[in-house]
Amino acid sequence: MSVKAPAIHDPAHWDSVSTNYAAEADRMTGRYAQAAWELAALPHGARVLDVATGAGALLVAALRDGADAIGIDFSPGMVDIAQSRAAEITPGQRALVMDGQRLDFPTASFDAAFSIFGVFMFPDPAAGFSEMARVLRPGGLAVVAVWENAGGAGPAQLFAQAAQRMFPEQPVPLPMARLFNTPELLDAAFFEAGLQPAALHRVDYAWPAPPIDWFREHAKLAYGWSPVWQMLDDAQRTAFAAEAAALAADLPPEGITSTALVGMARKAK
Repeated sequence: MSVKAPAIHDPAHWDSVSTNYAAEADRMTGRYAQAAWELAALPHGARVLDVATGAGALLVAALRDGADAIGIDFSPGMVDIAQSRAAEITPGQRALVMDGQRLDFPTASFDAAFSIFGVFMFPDPAAGFSEMARVLRPGGLAVVAVWENAGGAGPAQLFAQAAQRMFPEQPVPLPMARLFNTPELLDAAFFEAGLQPAALHRVDYAWPAPPIDWFREHAKLAYGWSPVWQMLDDAQRTAFAAEAAALAADLPPEGITSTALVGMARKAK
């Protein structure tokens, strides 16, 4: 089976799942965004950039807290959702279609730059880190959240296990160009971008166990970004979702506990 370019790098993929993402995944990942925002403890009115904003969880948290915040994403579908949510809080264009590897903002124009489960998935994550550093003012704060589990979080972990069961002789490929799922790897990325690591927080939440039918109905949302998904035909995808659903039947009542690493770094003054 041949592997295409990862869907994770294709705006059209994220456009196709944006509505379900906002309704399903964001209500779970949004808790991590809220935690990252609170841990940053920025002053009221801070100028904030949210890189790879998705459905705007961090952007919304920042705006509600009085920040002068803007979110960017390469998916027009995600940007439409993020802008709609932002418009309920404040007027003006708060979400823009933009490549996080080439930000269209002046140097030293933000007090803080966040990327919640975004920059680590870029084709060139080093460029994403560097661009976040570039647009920070001296003394500014960079906040990056990544999954500690390289296979993702919540239901995605079950799909990764299903892939291992279905293809026991074949390593499950990851679409990420680099992993940042340890404190050392995350700190190294900050250093490479010219930032000084300042803090590392582990944030744990239990994702509620979805109904069994969820895995059949939302397989593309949970795992469509993976190269494994692109390797399968329709019949195999159906079997794949059924395998994940079988694993879900054995979940504990509290659901799937997933850990995010929230790294923080400063730009030199």
